[in-house]
Amino acid sequence: MSCPDCLRGHVRDGTPTGKVAQIHGRATYVAEPPAGVQPKGVVVIVSDIFGWDFVNSRLLADHYAASGGFLVYLPDFMDGSGIPAWLTDVLPKAMSSKTIGDWLWKPWYMSQIAFYVVPWMIANRFGVSWTKVRSFFAAVRHDEGGARGLSVGAAGFCWGGKHSVFLTHAESVTDDGKPLVDAIFIAHPSVLKYPDDYAKVAKPASMAIGDKDMTVTMEQVDIVQKTWGSMPDVDTEVVVYPGANHRFAVRVDPFNENLLRQCQEAEDQAIAWFGKHFK
Repeated sequence: MSCPDCLRGHVRDGTPTGKVAQIHGRATYVAEPPAGVQPKGVVVIVSDIFGWDFVNSRLLADHYAASGGFLVYLPDFMDGSGIPAWLTDVLPKAMSSKTIGDWLWKPWYMSQIAFYVVPWMIANRFGVSWTKVRSFFAAVRHDEGGARGLSVGAAGFCWGGKHSVFLTHAESVTDDGKPLVDAIFIAHPSVLKYPDDYAKVAKPASMAIGDKDMTVTMEQVDIVQKTWGSMPDVDTEVVVYPGANHRFAVRVDPFNENLLRQCQEAEDQAIAWFGKHFK
């Protein structure tokens, strides 16, 4: 987590329609295309701080499967340590200072946040989580990408954005030298180095970012655009959503018509990108 917006947001109404299964050794939410539709490829969602069982992420997986015709995996890369969804209600209370009561309750709310976030940051630091993500994608490339001949993509959000970018680097290959992904989509990625991590992208990459993102400045977005623009052999795109915040692609306010529309446009952006680059 790198900013308060990593914990803010809205929990969506709705019931996921997929299933839970053990995929390549990990508990995974699986969303499949409609009956009779052959998958165009596999999209693996690398989630934000709320993990694989967050209803918003599962509903997003359902949408990718239904609208894009993809087989979608949402694995538990955090080994059950994802932040509970109810903390989205705690952060606004912890940051409120309007009344004496707000100040009196603030230590309690802050302690709740620290109780979950500090262990999460330790358990899911990149040095630990990258091995889990990389090995899962290697297995997907070998099985779904090999025997079934499916293209493989990653959709990374916030925490998952960095992992998705690293999956495109030239050194991110299977034991027999095959690339781990064919394309990636990232929305409001966190904790990346500018331009170093982006300059090493070697597979098609699409970014959705808001100009009100607390973790990524417009100067950094400009660096990404210039870096990717200087790489003619790799198909890339950066779509900036005016007024959108760090969490808009996953935890959007459903009562904000502009942000809701932009969230839906980011979903369409991802589906179109994978449709373009999958065989």
